[in-house]
Amino acid sequence: MESTAYNHCFLILPLVAVLLWSRRDVIASLRPRPAVWALVMVPALSAIWVAAALLDILEAEQLIVVALFEVLLVAVLGWRAFRALLAPLLFLFFLVPFGAFLVPALQRFTAAFAVNGLQVLGIPVFADGFIIQIPEGSFEVAEACAGLRFLIASIVFGCFFATIVYHGKLRRIVFIGLSILLPIVANGLRALGLILLAHVEGSATAMEADHILYGWIFFTLVTLLLIAIGMTFADSPRLIAGSPAQPPAFGSRLQTAATMAGGLLLAMLGPAYLMEIDRASAAPLPSALLGPPDSAWVREPAAAADWRPVGTGAGRESTETYRDGDAAVTEFVALYRLPARGSPLTRTVNVADPNAWRITATGRKAASLGRTPLAVNTATISRQAHHRLVWWFYLVDGRATGSTLEARLLQARAALLGGAHVGAFVALSTEVGDGDPQNKALARFLDALVPLTPAVGSSTSP
Repeated sequence: MESTAYNHCFLILPLVAVLLWSRRDVIASLRPRPAVWALVMVPALSAIWVAAALLDILEAEQLIVVALFEVLLVAVLGWRAFRALLAPLLFLFFLVPFGAFLVPALQRFTAAFAVNGLQVLGIPVFADGFIIQIPEGSFEVAEACAGLRFLIASIVFGCFFATIVYHGKLRRIVFIGLSILLPIVANGLRALGLILLAHVEGSATAMEADHILYGWIFFTLVTLLLIAIGMTFADSPRLIAGSPAQPPAFGSRLQTAATMAGGLLLAMLGPAYLMEIDRASAAPLPSALLGPPDSAWVREPAAAADWRPVGTGAGRESTETYRDGDAAVTEFVALYRLPARGSPLTRTVNVADPNAWRITATGRKAASLGRTPLAVNTATISRQAHHRLVWWFYLVDGRATGSTLEARLLQARAALLGGAHVGAFVALSTEVGDGDPQNKALARFLDALVPLTPAVGSSTSP
């Protein structure tokens, strides 16, 4: 509802209704026969859905839900009836908001297109990633400028237009290909055109206020051009051929009802399994997953930490500050009951309050946890004249990793093993002078820690 890239999804069901209405003669002539064999696919899809839920891959979850619905339609209607309505039923996949993974690639293409165009036109240009500089000023190909919104809307429109206007597969494929290619190239032309206008006017700031309006006007013209191109090879208007209308026959009503009921029960296997996982993970959390550092580090009982990560879903959180001479390290640990749907452990956690701190650099660094090699994630944060270095990683059943993907796979493994498991998000921070990332206090502190074997249920829940 809040995404300008995906709010077109509200139009998908009305468009499907239009496509079905255009095939009303075909629907009237169908004689559906339940295909029980299709139900074999339901448990496999349910298992994939469970894996996607545990790994927190939301797009995959939603795509599989639509796929389950399609399989149930095949089971109830039969393959011949489903195939006759293939276009409108496959159109339902556009209900899923997906495609955000394309943004970096679209940014790179748009930036490269604009830079190459400027070089061909003989305009001095310097590019650093997504930043493009000309004598009149600097431009950034931001995520909002990648063209994802128009690309997705163009693909949806292209599929709808091709289904309505064309009857041959080749023409449909050609037009859908144009609806993918044209908006990508057009977005590159839009970025190049805006930079050229700034070059002509002599100021980059002159384009900032109106570049969004110019973009919408440009893309409207591109859509009209796409329609004009598509109409040049449109099929002659004719009714979709169908056999003489006959009353639909669903085989025996008992067979149809049994197929539908069996399909729904099989589709519920995934949610039922997740409910069992949630029940098993409701055990009390242990008191700690990391042992205290060696005697060189002394805990400050009343130290006021001005830094704390921001996250949600943790069963227990703790913040402690330790000191060894002039070095002070703040340790933040958030404990999570595992396995859990949605992987709350590995969801995006702000390593600092964004309202108070600004992240100036990120990276990875080789270190050791209790003399066990570990690659930690690093972030340098700043607030006025203060700079802090943050190292963070995950602990799942005593195994440490700085990789989000590996942590999610460990959570999935915990779900397959059954029972209650424990995970933790661990972040360490210390003040550094002038944002110096070579501070060694964190390395010494991390090396002094020892992961504990999780004893779930050894303490009362908070």
